[in-house]
Amino acid sequence: MTGAVLEVRGLAKSFGSVRAVKKADFTVRRGTITTFLGPNGAGKTTTLRAVLGFVTKNRGEVVVRASRVGFVPEQPVFFPWLQGLDLVRLTARLVRLLPDELERRMSDLAPQLHFDRGLLPRRAAAYSAGNRKKLAYLLALLTAPDLLIVDEPFSALDPPAIKDVRALFLALRDRGGTLLLSTHLIAEVERICDDFIVIREGVVVAQDNLARFLKTSNLGSEAGLEKVFFLFAG
Repeated sequence: MTGAVLEVRGLAKSFGSVRAVKKADFTVRRGTITTFLGPNGAGKTTTLRAVLGFVTKNRGEVVVRASRVGFVPEQPVFFPWLQGLDLVRLTARLVRLLPDELERRMSDLAPQLHFDRGLLPRRAAAYSAGNRKKLAYLLALLTAPDLLIVDEPFSALDPPAIKDVRALFLALRDRGGTLLLSTHLIAEVERICDDFIVIREGVVVAQDNLARFLKTSNLGSEAGLEKVFFLFAG
């Protein structure tokens, strides 16, 4: 598939005197997995929040060509009085899922995420960090998003769950979905990413297709995404 699902042009965001994002320009191609890289404090999370409208940008333009956008934060937080089942039902109501379709999606997604549906009658805020993350994935994917944005996709997950989530990302892409993943775990995303974006000190300094960049760069035959990271952000 071709074309951009997401275009960010000249995005800037400050918090008082702190310029968290100075200039972010990038595109996310339809039907790809794009990795968003940068050191701590580079502006990754602020950029994502501005793109999603969670914070008001100071300037710039965000163009989204997706009918539905899903988001999974690094550390999901839920209202302490809501059960997991409440959240599932609220999500289903939001996107007008009929009971049969909801059950079909739950039966498909929960095993892929190794999420124990027996947890649903319990308050979601009391789940372990890993199960809160899995529930956040479940809720986002129930909506069948065209674009899925994830901040630190593997945080709080154990190795089997990381493997499952990687496989899920690939399956989503193979069905034509688009993913934007912000992470520090370069080795995990290198296996699945198509494109990369690098932000440094609030400025997007590089974007390209990973395979094309490695083929045309002078990094050497053994180069990978980690070398790309250190080239632009180290």
